[in-house]
Amino acid sequence: MPIITARHWLLLLFLILSWSSAIILTRVAVLEIPPLWVTAGRLTGGAIILIIYRLVFYKKPWSLGWHHTLWLILLGLLSSAAPFLLIAWGTQFTTSSVAGILMGTVPLIVLGLAHLLLPDEKMTRIKLGGFTLGFIGVILVINPWRTTETSSSNSATDTMELIGQLAIFLAAFCYAASGVLTRRMPQADNIDKATVVVLIAALMLLIACWIFNPEISIETTPLHSWLILAYLGLVPTAIASIVLFILLQETSASFVTTSNYIIPALTTLGGILFLGESLNNLAWIGFIIILTGLILSNRKGARQSPDASSTNHYASNQQR
Repeated sequence: MPIITARHWLLLLFLILSWSSAIILTRVAVLEIPPLWVTAGRLTGGAIILIIYRLVFYKKPWSLGWHHTLWLILLGLLSSAAPFLLIAWGTQFTTSSVAGILMGTVPLIVLGLAHLLLPDEKMTRIKLGGFTLGFIGVILVINPWRTTETSSSNSATDTMELIGQLAIFLAAFCYAASGVLTRRMPQADNIDKATVVVLIAALMLLIACWIFNPEISIETTPLHSWLILAYLGLVPTAIASIVLFILLQETSASFVTTSNYIIPALTTLGGILFLGESLNNLAWIGFIIILTGLILSNRKGARQSPDASSTNHYASNQQR
C-alpha cells in the first residue's frame, strides 16, 4: 500500500486545477482563434515541452519500436487530436460548465467499452448501476428534447448548442476508447508514449490547419489569446502528463481517480464565477446523477483488476 504524502496531494491538486482550467480557457480561446488552430497550437506547444523533457531530463532507455507505430497513430488520433478538436469546436456553442460535466463521464464510458472489448473487465452489478445512472445523467444535462420546446427563433441556437454538447460527449468517448486501446498496446514506457502521441497529434492538426484553415489573423488576435494557447500547451498538456506519470508511479490509480469527482465540479464553478455561466435545474440534476454513477462504479466492491484500472485511468486522462 503506497504512502500518500502532502507532496502527492499537492501534485493531485495541480492536475485537478490544470485540467479544469484547460476546458474553461479553451472556451475563451475559441472566441478569438479558430478551434483548429487552438488545438494545433496547444498540441504543438505540449509536444515541444515533452520532447525537451524526454531528451534532457528523462534518462531511461527509449522503449518504443516500429511495432508500436500503428498503436501510436491511433492513440494520437483518439487521445489527443480528435478530442481536443471536438472540445474546442463544441465549446463555441455551449458553456465550459456543461463541457466539464460531460468530460467527467470518461470513466463511465470506459466501463462500457471495457465490458465489450476486454475479457477481464466485465461489468459487475454495481458497475452496471453506475454506468446506467451516468448515462441518464448525460441525457438530462444535454436535454435533447429542448429544441422542440422553444420558439422557432431560438431553435437554431438550441440545435447548435446540442450539436456542440454531442461533440464534447464524443470527445469523452474518444478518451475512453484510447484507454481501452492502451490495454492492448505492446508494453512501453508511459513518458515515451505520451511524447510520441502528442507529437503525432500535433502533426495531424498542423496538416489539417494547412489544408482547411491556412490563414489566421495574427495581428488582430489579442495577446491574451496567445498567452492562453501557450498555457494550454505547457501546463495541462505537457506538465500535467509528467505529473500524472509521477503520481501513478508513486501512489495508485484509485488515488488519482479522485480527480474524476472534483474536475467536473471545479470546471462548473469556474465557468460560473469567471465566465458568468449558469446551469439550469435539469443540468444540475444530471450533474448530481453523473457524480453518483461515478462514485457507485468506483466502489471497492465494483473493481476487478487494479492493473486495468491504472492503465485505463492513465489513458483516459492523460491529455485532457
